Amino acid sequence: MMSTRPPVEIPRQSLTYPLRQAARRWPDKTALIEPEAGHRAWTFGELEHGSACLAAALVQAGVSAGQRVALCLKNSAAYVLGFYGILKAGAVVVPLSSHYGPHELAHALDLSQAVGMLAEESIWRLPGKWGTGLGLRVTLGGPAPDGLRSLEEMLAHPPGPDLSLELDPAASLAVLPFSSGTTGLPKAVMLSHFNLLGNLRQNVAARQLGPEDVMLNQLPFFHIYGMTALMGAAIQVGALQVVISRFQPVEGFLDLMARYRPTVLLTVPLVVQELCRQPRLKDLDHGRLRYVNTSAAPLARELQERFKRLTGVPVTQGYGLTESSPTTHVNPQERIKVGSIGTPVALTEQRIIDPTTLEELPVGQVGELWIRGPQVMGGYFRDPQASAAALVDGWLRTGDLARQDEEGYVFIVDRLKELIKTKGFQVAPAELEQALLAHPDILDAAVVGLPHPDLGEAPVAFVVRRPGGALGQEEVIAFAAQGLARYKRLSQVFFCQAIPRSASGKILRRVLKQEHQAAMLANP
Repeated sequence: MMSTRPPVEIPRQSLTYPLRQAARRWPDKTALIEPEAGHRAWTFGELEHGSACLAAALVQAGVSAGQRVALCLKNSAAYVLGFYGILKAGAVVVPLSSHYGPHELAHALDLSQAVGMLAEESIWRLPGKWGTGLGLRVTLGGPAPDGLRSLEEMLAHPPGPDLSLELDPAASLAVLPFSSGTTGLPKAVMLSHFNLLGNLRQNVAARQLGPEDVMLNQLPFFHIYGMTALMGAAIQVGALQVVISRFQPVEGFLDLMARYRPTVLLTVPLVVQELCRQPRLKDLDHGRLRYVNTSAAPLARELQERFKRLTGVPVTQGYGLTESSPTTHVNPQERIKVGSIGTPVALTEQRIIDPTTLEELPVGQVGELWIRGPQVMGGYFRDPQASAAALVDGWLRTGDLARQDEEGYVFIVDRLKELIKTKGFQVAPAELEQALLAHPDILDAAVVGLPHPDLGEAPVAFVVRRPGGALGQEEVIAFAAQGLARYKRLSQVFFCQAIPRSASGKILRRVLKQEHQAAMLANP
């Protein structure tokens, strides 16, 4: 099925085009505010000038077109300057999580073959020899010690030309982000200037964003959702983005909501869940907030409805992958379907495919969601085998099980590889997790399949209880079983302090399994 939305025009330009256009149209308009830096404000003109200065400094330092430069910073104006500065140098941005440890940094830098890195001062203090292959090392914050250059010093360099203008947007890589790594070591995803600029246009049209919008951007920019749908989209339309590096503490976030009164909030289900627990939420003035959108992880129907009851603001659900720049689906604002990720964005096709026979399935049946559109990656960097497995005749195999209704709205059932096979039946962890999260004394939950001598696998739950609660295992099992088939019944419940999640909020099931296995070995 092809998207029914009006098509969008994708200019044959580099990914620096939105910032160049915004600086030309609104040079003195506030583009970005940093509450963590004393509410420092930056104009579009300042962002354009600063990124041009950094680009010139990078070129002078030896960075050439097509080379990879890593960016390991928290959300800030420095991140935006670094991102566009690397692009203007004709290089490729390699966004790295600021939570990475030495092992993860070593893997990412080796796989991407990065020639340099811009990073927080704390990153450079991590132990090990993970950065020995870098020819350029730039640090943010304070005087640079031996072997490092100061980002502040590089931003003082005279500006240079935008070298990305000399590149073919469709054939040239712009960003090399990493997939979430929930099933193993992360893979580097090849996204071109055309992929990302196209997805910016698709995002802006589907989410109805404009220059009058105010966005409270709290999701990490190193993640593709934060990079494109938050940071990039705000610059694309000339909106104001209030940039913060973390959601916690919640009181501080609520203070920012009250002060800046965002018009849209793009976030993840975990943030919506935490906001709903705050008594103060319903007392804020939400008069300007048109909608909240969640992506990156499944959104429970009950949570979606609870937020609207408390605030009067609708919560929509979207969908995407790192491999698709990321957005492929958004709920139309005029017709939101609770529980659905919506319909394909402009210029995007979808199919529901039987993962065994690879035949297309009719409406209503569950199969693997396949996507095709201008935002789909060129493949995985230096991994042709994984690329061939993920891309079939231009179609991206998402690895997500889904169904579509008669109007083309898609409902995600679960991850294909995360299904639990018990007694020959398939159990979707997300279904049990949504049932668990409806319990008032459960703050968070994750379900995984563990080996069972009789069943093959059995679904078990890891549950975070509300402080002071006396919730027991049998009560949890009975609650989750309501209205579900007997084969979906939980076999065990383990209570824990927190559920391990990726930066985008996805449950790291393999980490839970590893931790459980280690605990069993330690206490046989």
